[in-house]
Amino acid sequence: MGLEEIRKLKEQASLPKQPKARKPIAKKSAKKATQESIAKDVKEKTGGGELERWFQARRKEMSGYCSHCGKKTTKHQDKWFRSSIAHILPKRLFKSVATHPLNWVELCFWENNCHGNYDNYAIDVIEMNCYDLIIERFIVIYPDIDPKERKYIPSTLLQYVKNETDT
Repeated sequence: MGLEEIRKLKEQASLPKQPKARKPIAKKSAKKATQESIAKDVKEKTGGGELERWFQARRKEMSGYCSHCGKKTTKHQDKWFRSSIAHILPKRLFKSVATHPLNWVELCFWENNCHGNYDNYAIDVIEMNCYDLIIERFIVIYPDIDPKERKYIPSTLLQYVKNETDT
């Protein structure tokens, strides 16, 4: 190596390095995006799943007001109306009646979050203004509940059903 080459190397070493071209990390992989696209196409062609059809049917029955506090619900909001349809018996535990036509009550989501409070047991069923409606609907739903799922029924509801069937 000659002096001239060494001088050039030193000059280049003192220059700032060029940053590497970075590729942004995709929020979704190409595979995941394709899967979601296919699922969306299937959903559109079949008119949504059973649960979506159930939500659409319940929307037609909604009043637009919370059954507990009377505040407005999300009935008229296409993106959020499902938030005001509270399952009396949670669909994750009671798959046999997840889409039963009476397994719901209309509760506000944005105003007082009655739906969230009901789901998280912050409001006891007995304290709800729509308690009679919940009991009435539960009694009709009860025979359709899979016997394996009955162990998940809240004691308040189960006790009431036992009292009703004994009399």
